[in-house]
Amino acid sequence: MMISVVFVDRDGTIGGNGHFTPISEFVPYVGSVAGIRALRKAGIQVFALTNQTRIAAGQLDEGELHQSLLELGCSDAFICPHAENAGCSCRKPKTGLITQAHLKYTFANEEAVIIGDSYRADMQCASRAGILGIHVATGRGDAGRTNVDGNFVECADLAAGADWILRHNRLKKRGAYHG
Repeated sequence: MMISVVFVDRDGTIGGNGHFTPISEFVPYVGSVAGIRALRKAGIQVFALTNQTRIAAGQLDEGELHQSLLELGCSDAFICPHAENAGCSCRKPKTGLITQAHLKYTFANEEAVIIGDSYRADMQCASRAGILGIHVATGRGDAGRTNVDGNFVECADLAAGADWILRHNRLKKRGAYHG
């Protein structure tokens, strides 16, 4: 199946160090914004998918964060603003943010990918939702890998993940790839 939706984690995947970085200090990794733009140019929706406990703590404005993610090239952003202990359904690895995306957009999980640096949050969310996970080595690296079941595509960074998706779609279009 062709990939039509890509969810992308913010901290440690688009840029930063895997932990919260204030908007004013957030620097995308080399190639991240170009990767997002290449996916969008190919007609793929790119949605930011991020846990941001600093919103609940009053240290980050959700609207400003949303706008900053659109400015990085994302089509939309799905943000969990709750504290870790809030018991919400949207904090990754729970799949509530994916459910929110389904309420706003039409897509099948089989047409989607989650790109992220965290096995415990991003890859486990992908596995629970039945979505292909692309793990990137930026941010948290391989921390937590042994605690998460699943087969994931491994890429160096978001740019390499975007290239993998575009190559996958080209092969699918030509009928040369059956995976």
